[in-house]
Amino acid sequence: MSDMESFYTRDASNEGIKLPLSSLDGSATDHYICIRGIDSDAFRDAETKAKRSVIESGGDDSEDLAKSGALDIVTSLVKSWSFDEKCEPADVREFLEKAPQIADEVYRVAGDRALFFALKSKGSKRTRKKK
Repeated sequence: MSDMESFYTRDASNEGIKLPLSSLDGSATDHYICIRGIDSDAFRDAETKAKRSVIESGGDDSEDLAKSGALDIVTSLVKSWSFDEKCEPADVREFLEKAPQIADEVYRVAGDRALFFALKSKGSKRTRKKK
């Protein structure tokens, strides 16, 4: 790996990570969402499209377009999920609109680049023996 490659984030962002979902009381569930990072192609495309939409509106409904675009951007981060429903953009958007706490978490986690590059635990060469 070259020195430059250690800074590449796009491939890992496109691959995504699993985000476990908790219930409203904070307890663990069996459900998860696989999300892309903010350096993914899908995120960058959605962000550009949302910005362009606001600019092209000429100020008309720009606040509504900005809110809609923000939801589209977060929707672009969802790659798959554990629900029985197909993970289609319209379904993801509806889910995130009705569960804004999850939309907020998806956006927060997607922006934490370190989570996409977490070092795997390395085994110790020397282990302590029990006495």
